[in-house]
Amino acid sequence: MSRPFAIIGYTMLLTLALLFFLPEWAVFVALGSFALALVITLILRRKVFAMAATAGLLACLLLIVQLAMVYYPALQHTAQGVEIRATITSNADARFGRHYYQLRAWEIDGQPVNLRMRLSSPMPVYAQPYDDIIFTGNIFLLGGDDPDMLQVHRARGVYLGTFMHRWVDEPYQVIPRDSFHPMQPILRLQRHMQQQLTALYPGEESALFRAMLLGDQSGISWATGADFRITGKWHIFSVSGLHMSVLAWTLLKALRALRVNDKLAVCACATFVLMFMALTGFTPSCVRAGIMMLIMLGGELFNRRADALNSLGLAAIVLLTIDPLSAGHIGLQLSFAATLGIVLFANRMAKPLHKQLRLPKFFAEPLAVTMAALALTLPITLLRLPGGTSLLSFPANMILTPLVGPAMILSGITVFLPWPPLMWLATQLANFMMWSTNWMAGLAAPRLQGDMQSLAFAFGICAAVAAAALILRYLKRPVPLRYTTLAVAVFMMIGGWLPSHLVRNEIHVTQLTEGSYLVSQGYRAALLGAGDARAAKREMQLRGQRELQVMVLPTTQREHTAGAPELQRDIPIALLIDTIDLPSGGTRFGLWDDLTGILYDGRIILEWNGRVLHFD
Repeated sequence: MSRPFAIIGYTMLLTLALLFFLPEWAVFVALGSFALALVITLILRRKVFAMAATAGLLACLLLIVQLAMVYYPALQHTAQGVEIRATITSNADARFGRHYYQLRAWEIDGQPVNLRMRLSSPMPVYAQPYDDIIFTGNIFLLGGDDPDMLQVHRARGVYLGTFMHRWVDEPYQVIPRDSFHPMQPILRLQRHMQQQLTALYPGEESALFRAMLLGDQSGISWATGADFRITGKWHIFSVSGLHMSVLAWTLLKALRALRVNDKLAVCACATFVLMFMALTGFTPSCVRAGIMMLIMLGGELFNRRADALNSLGLAAIVLLTIDPLSAGHIGLQLSFAATLGIVLFANRMAKPLHKQLRLPKFFAEPLAVTMAALALTLPITLLRLPGGTSLLSFPANMILTPLVGPAMILSGITVFLPWPPLMWLATQLANFMMWSTNWMAGLAAPRLQGDMQSLAFAFGICAAVAAAALILRYLKRPVPLRYTTLAVAVFMMIGGWLPSHLVRNEIHVTQLTEGSYLVSQGYRAALLGAGDARAAKREMQLRGQRELQVMVLPTTQREHTAGAPELQRDIPIALLIDTIDLPSGGTRFGLWDDLTGILYDGRIILEWNGRVLHFD
């Protein structure tokens, strides 16, 4: 059996990714099914299937252990007005006008605990990483009022949030750490790099470089973030294999060019990989890339070529053994799917593109990589992202992906060697990336957005195509793998495009908070009430909307208008309607085309093609 790690790792990943979204009793059904499958395969002496069944059984057991011993015990600690003693384990993450810190709580109201929590504070906490902090606060379930965000926090492994109960009357107490922790110098370096990039690149270019180098997305403006999301390029700000491979292999080539001993150069590169993983906070996608890179470097060190599929499988085993719930993280799923697609299909696609279609090699290879990654990431994108994916993502990948490496290398060098010519080149790359995404996002290209029924049907067709290819291979009449891959990608794209095409003109009304609704139709959006700016911006980003055609302030109540200043500052708004200036006896105002709002007795009626859509 040549690839045992691949079989075990992929089976665990698929099992846990599916169980993440199913009811909790499903894990026991899966456990029994895998146990039965293991017995049958052992009787039939099918080693490969027996190994897959064992991996599925192990995945179920790991998930049960994590839920029973980590997740549910953590939820029992939600409380109000309790004394919390904890250790700060991160630098500040300043977003949405607040400061966030990762904590390791070790005592709550005198009871010893061992909990990871996120501290939210309106002002910075004047402490260094790995200092102890004592304060009175509330502990709550992160995402408790939003099922989508609850899943996000579960997948990230931080389930609880806290904030200080009485900030002014009873301030916190910081106890400086008197012993060394190995993460302290890493976090100091992280903070130094953030400060240097902010000082050297005062515009939004610094936010792009911080995101690409450190995974720090806090400085990216809403407008720029919306452009990158619409064009399908937000992933360049989630540090993963792309970033790791660019920096690590560039360092290795540079050391070899300087005639450094080969084994010493490989060891230095491996040390850099470990440091980079720590610098970016050991995010799942970065850890996956780091494990693969270390295996590859180990092969270089001992003059043995590492198998990419086995390496990817081993990375999955390590990650999922540590945190089985991380299988539900969309970043990890896309990272594994893209890497697997590139490993399986990129070389097979590049050769015919170059030789048969006679495309230049410098164009054929990145085109093949993009197509290979798309083949396996498209189903995940269509299922997991509420706004689906834009058809612009394909050309955007071709244009921007080759620029990520040079931008990272130049900005990284200037942190330690701020030479003006290098800074100028880095700035030009960042400006071009922002300009090109802004231009493409403004094209309002069609989006692929599937539903479960159409995607299930498309997936069934793909399964039949794959089964037919296997049967033909068994009958000694094999079909080239690239044709099978192309057929699968086409059917999945049709499964995503068809429902998007059929419902592209439908009006969607999403309640954000009480008295606040987002009305959307394709790329157009109107906001009724502005109570929560953060919720409005997040929903618009998910739906791929860059601006508001209309924002209506239906009342003067603060809870319905508190977010208006922030929205006006960050989002282009074509028309602002304050209903206090309008007579309340049936006043009509147009939103767009055939969508009309009617103000009646202090309430708003939406009318579309003669029928009432929403009454508030």
